[in-house]
Amino acid sequence: MFILEDIHRFFGQRRVLNGVSFAVEPGSITGLIGPSGSGKSTLFKILAGVLKADYGAYQLDICKSDEIGLMFQEGALYDSMNVYDNLVFPLVDGEVPTWNLDEEKKMRVHAKVQEMLSRVGLVKASQKYPGQLSGGMRRRISLARALISRPRLLLLDDPTAGLDPIASSVIMNLITTIHKEYRPTVIVASHDLRRLFPRVHEVVALFDGQVRFQGTLPALKEQPCPQLSRFVSARYSFS
Repeated sequence: MFILEDIHRFFGQRRVLNGVSFAVEPGSITGLIGPSGSGKSTLFKILAGVLKADYGAYQLDICKSDEIGLMFQEGALYDSMNVYDNLVFPLVDGEVPTWNLDEEKKMRVHAKVQEMLSRVGLVKASQKYPGQLSGGMRRRISLARALISRPRLLLLDDPTAGLDPIASSVIMNLITTIHKEYRPTVIVASHDLRRLFPRVHEVVALFDGQVRFQGTLPALKEQPCPQLSRFVSARYSFS
């Protein structure tokens, strides 16, 4: 079980997370929804160890940080590395270039990188640098980097932002396929509810740094909160 209890985070005087508590089942896919500025990205960075909570506790049932994969909303690729080395980086403990690796490990790493580039449709971009890529291509590389080490907890922050409908469907299909392959626990934050909802087991709604709802899609349809109803109905039809 992955449990968060009363997570708070301030930036100066501004409270971004205000007592966030929820739990997700291991091996499930959870959708994290809410308007921009509601604290979703901050929560992901706390879970991944990029930021610290001011107070509160969370239990991830994970011992090592490399068992958590985070796709940042802003991409966060290494501008000084080409696409290939950006994907190599999480596989070799930062040993980039890979001069000091033995030949067998180089071959394993190369195979994983080529497979992931193929899955996101960017094999031909392997020697390009992030600054040479479109916004959508950078997002696909960021997703590939989060997936490549097959983490037990996968945090995906708006993975389809900036992508056209076809590319968005490809990305969401890839997430579903990866989940079927080895059953990581996945939390996906997204405003693209039409593509998100058919793939999740539960939904957590975050508004103003607080959880306003957690439950299944049928329960979400019946919940009484007007603010949440307006947010969902503007992006998704239950009919």
